[in-house]
Amino acid sequence: MENNKVIIVGFGTLLLQESLGDTVSGERKFTPIIVKNYRRLFNLLPDHYEADNRLRDNYTEIGAANIEPAEGFEFNGLSFEANASDLENLDARERYYKRSVVPHYDFETGEALGMCHVYESPLDARWLIRDTDKLLPLWRDIVYARVGAYRISEAFGKMYDATTYLADGKTLMIDYYKEHLEALEDLDTVRTQYQK
Repeated sequence: MENNKVIIVGFGTLLLQESLGDTVSGERKFTPIIVKNYRRLFNLLPDHYEADNRLRDNYTEIGAANIEPAEGFEFNGLSFEANASDLENLDARERYYKRSVVPHYDFETGEALGMCHVYESPLDARWLIRDTDKLLPLWRDIVYARVGAYRISEAFGKMYDATTYLADGKTLMIDYYKEHLEALEDLDTVRTQYQK
C-alpha cells in the first residue's frame, strides 16, 4: 500500500457521498470507474436490515447489493483512496463481504487504472439468496445508489441501471421497478424514513 492507502471501489450505497461520509471522513477525490467480469446484484440478506414493505407486505424487501464474478459482465462504481482507519471502518460496515483485489478501468476512457479493492460476498455465504420471490432490494439502498450514480452523470446513472440485477442475477432492477422511478429518486423521503 502506497502511503498505507489502497483504492476502494463503492458500487452500492457507497455511491452516495453522504452515505460514505457516515463511515469515512475527510475530503477525498472520487473517480468513476468500471470493473469487468463481475455482476452487481441484490442477493445479500443482512441480519440487521429491517424490511420496508414498499411493494410487498411479506418482509422480503430487505436485500443489499453485492457483486459476484461473472464473465462478460461489468459494473460501474466510484474509486477513492482509503487509509488504515478508513479500511477498519469500511470493513466493519461491509461485514458480510470479503475484500478482494481486482483491476479497474476509467469510466470515460476505458484506460486501465491498476488494481483496486472491492467488497464481495463469498459465494457460499449463508446470507445469499437467489430467488426474487424471497428477496427484493431494500428501498433505501436502491435510492442511495441511484441518486449517487446519477449525481455523477447521466451516462453513469444509466450504466448503473443497465448493470444492476435482482437476486436471480437475470432480472434488471430497473425493469422490475420501472413503474416507480420517481420514488426511486426521492432521497429526502428515504432519509427521513431511515434516520436513526
